[in-house]
Amino acid sequence: MWCERYLTIGDKKINYKIREAGELSSFTKLLFIHGQAWTGEVWTSVAKRLHGVHIIAPDMAGHGESDESEATDFNSLSNDLQNLLDQIHAEKVWVIAHSWGANLALNFANKYPEHVKGLMLVDAGYFNYQELPGINWEAFIDFDIPEPMMESVDSYVRFQSEDTPYWNEDVEKAVRDQVREIECGKVTLKCNLKTMLACSKALWDFNPYNHLSHLQFPVYLILAKPNRESNEISEFKNKSLTYFRKLADKCHIVTLENTSHMVMLERPETTATIIEEMIGNQ
Repeated sequence: MWCERYLTIGDKKINYKIREAGELSSFTKLLFIHGQAWTGEVWTSVAKRLHGVHIIAPDMAGHGESDESEATDFNSLSNDLQNLLDQIHAEKVWVIAHSWGANLALNFANKYPEHVKGLMLVDAGYFNYQELPGINWEAFIDFDIPEPMMESVDSYVRFQSEDTPYWNEDVEKAVRDQVREIECGKVTLKCNLKTMLACSKALWDFNPYNHLSHLQFPVYLILAKPNRESNEISEFKNKSLTYFRKLADKCHIVTLENTSHMVMLERPETTATIIEEMIGNQ
């Protein structure tokens, strides 16, 4: 369903892979930003359910088929996104972003508010990771993956599917797009350790509350409520949410019960409906 191409971004000439779908001539343009170690492929199930819009889903630098970059702080990546949008003549966009990408999107929206019609943060972007109970920097950058999982692409897919009750063809494509084959048929994440560490540092240092006061457009926040979550984490999230709402004047919150962090994979139809609501209410 995607039309794929590459754009050269910035002074350092970073090649970005972008996916586009829908009506490219539409004035309603949606920029989708994936989470850390994922790619634009993760938005396929949602994109299929949207009509009459122009969808743009890049692989961020160091992810998927986009070039690795020495600058993966949120300001640099926000500049990359602005350059990308300029090249495809997308003057104003609705930004929909997940996890790590939600924090990047918030930074982008604060830096370039004149180019944003509205912002949807999918299960992230409303709390400071340094304040998360039970977490420290060492645990935050523990990227240990079981060795058998990386024996082959099929092994990686099998391990992921065993822990994913909503598994389907689109989920499998997104999972396969996370890895590439190396020697002897083994696989590695396309997002290498250097990029993972840099992206994690950007996320760890990011305080979303410093990026809200100047936002004059709708901000939608989708919250996933998993089946099991400690009281300490739930209380922390509720407290963070209350503070977030005080700072974001035009904040709309949608809570999805019994839903995992990978909202757009588990609940694509609901996600698409909320996007349509956001656009329609403008």
